[in-house]
Amino acid sequence: MKLWLASTDSALVARYFDFGLFEGVLTNPTTLAGAKRPPLEIMRELCAATSAPVFYQLSHTTVDGMKAQVDRLISQGWPNLGIKVPITPAGLAVLAWLRTRGIALRLATAVPNTALLLLTTALEVPWITPSGSVLEKLGGPGKIALLTEMQTALDRQKSPATLIPSLSSPAEMQALGLAGLRSGFVWDRDVERFIDSELVRQIVTSFDQSWTTLEKAAPCGY
Repeated sequence: MKLWLASTDSALVARYFDFGLFEGVLTNPTTLAGAKRPPLEIMRELCAATSAPVFYQLSHTTVDGMKAQVDRLISQGWPNLGIKVPITPAGLAVLAWLRTRGIALRLATAVPNTALLLLTTALEVPWITPSGSVLEKLGGPGKIALLTEMQTALDRQKSPATLIPSLSSPAEMQALGLAGLRSGFVWDRDVERFIDSELVRQIVTSFDQSWTTLEKAAPCGY
């Protein structure tokens, strides 16, 4: 399963990308606002922390406003900066425009159901972040059921698009992986829960006595 990192912290991005686990970085308006720093400053640091794609979500709500924002972002010259667009009517028009401009790093976000997901395939959007967890909180279809349906639709359409849902826990990652999803994102605050297993520590510790015996038998190395 390919993993993405949701973060606005360039130091954490640099640290966690050293593990070789992550495909790219996702940001959203809430996390950027929470950082309480100029968004372009944050994006510059994130793009410098990794050569992987780093996605920024457009904030304007009109087609012209979004296009102007894209032009400003592209002018920064960051080759790994990606454009994240909500699939409002204006957003769909901008996703189509991004395709005609040859911008490869484009992502559709706020995708709440399979019907709207299929619109993104018509626009050949490479990456999609669905809204399964939000719908579940609002009493909509179960997150895993919805994402399984979405992945099935992509597979039957033979679409190369990649779903990137949020992964709240290793157990959820396991369930979604078994359901056929091939990607997901982890919040930076949760990374340690995925990579640091108490069971693994117990297994490794069980060899301590054996290592001690080996070191006594060959103190100069083996």
